[in-house]
Amino acid sequence: MSGFWNYRVIFCEATKDEQALYQIHEVEYNLNGKVTNWSETGAAPFGRSIEELQADTERLKSAFDKPVLKVVRKPRGYELVEVESGLEASAEPPAGLSE
Repeated sequence: MSGFWNYRVIFCEATKDEQALYQIHEVEYNLNGKVTNWSETGAAPFGRSIEELQADTERLKSAFDKPVLKVVRKPRGYELVEVESGLEASAEPPAGLSE
């Protein structure tokens, strides 16, 4: 395993053509907790049974337990940062995750 992922709320600022928007996205991290990628589109719960759908919905809800993020353009690409602090987004690796 090269890393881990979780669900995070990402805030998209308003543009001249669109209103501001909050969505839940999948965010991927390396083993040190640094963001390596995120989904382009928002996540939606799914499952092959009602129980699986409920479990995935609970995982989606976990995004609200973490700071809200936004995409910031940098000289070389884009980065996710926390809305309130402006710090680079990161996450603690799950317990037991090792290289």
